[in-house]
Amino acid sequence: MCIIIDTNTLALVFDKTTTGHDEFKPVFDWIFNDKGKVVYGGTKYKYELKKYLSFFNELRRANKAVYIDDEKVDGAELTASKMIEDKDFDDQHIVGLLIVSKCKLICSHDKRAYPFFKHDLFFTPASKKPKIYSGKRNHDLLADRNIAEICQPCLLPNTSQKKILSKFN
Repeated sequence: MCIIIDTNTLALVFDKTTTGHDEFKPVFDWIFNDKGKVVYGGTKYKYELKKYLSFFNELRRANKAVYIDDEKVDGAELTASKMIEDKDFDDQHIVGLLIVSKCKLICSHDKRAYPFFKHDLFFTPASKKPKIYSGKRNHDLLADRNIAEICQPCLLPNTSQKKILSKFN
């Protein structure tokens, strides 16, 4: 199981003091205490992630984050930008990351972006479209069936991983 977290949603997942964290706490728990992994990469995504970059590096060290090559994501982002020109489409970097990683799940509270995250131009057939975790009601998406190949194997955290992760719990 792996998930891409929209950079506008990072605080909702990882900062327990953020209003609305309770809606995204299942994602936090899934990454820290279960089989979940977070996927990241691309120049723009990493720039927007800068506040959390050292945190993501620690997640990667604990085998709870998967890094996707920036150049690949940037190329897919550029292609997505050329395919759709719309004033509401400002998350091409997320779409690029979804395309390259083949991640099946995205965590976001940006409803305006949802149509682009699942757009037919990027994900055909329909079975390739990612699912969107937008709150607790979607907790059933945090399941083994949403494991992308890039995140395998997905295992429960072992003792050494738990030690690394305990700094952030």
